[in-house]
Amino acid sequence: MPYLVGHFDRCTGCAICQLVCSARVHGGYNPRRGNLFIQMGPENRVNLPVVCHQCDNAFCLRVCPTGAISRSADLSIPVVDREVCIGCGQCADACPIGMIRIWEKKAYKCDLCGGAPECVAACPADALSLVKETEAAR
Repeated sequence: MPYLVGHFDRCTGCAICQLVCSARVHGGYNPRRGNLFIQMGPENRVNLPVVCHQCDNAFCLRVCPTGAISRSADLSIPVVDREVCIGCGQCADACPIGMIRIWEKKAYKCDLCGGAPECVAACPADALSLVKETEAAR
């Protein structure tokens, strides 16, 4: 299973990753609507890209009352079927790192862009990378 990893030691806080994500998901450039965010450290000296952990024991998947969150067949990561989602927000409440957002009464979370995350390709500082499970353990 692939994982998206953020590298705080490289992140400049430019938010290009958020803009690219929001454009793909929502069709417009709004960093608050991306499926990742940048947590600013004290005095903005550290920028931590916060990304979905694609949990093995995904709480979001377990609490969804309609079964709108399931594992994708190709990547085996939790994904949201917005046709089935009722926007109740239980998945967002269950996510310990705040990676599920409710917009327009539907849940949104990172789906790794189907295996080729646009945020990784767009990051000018190489602060995001897609790694295999064995590399993520480091």
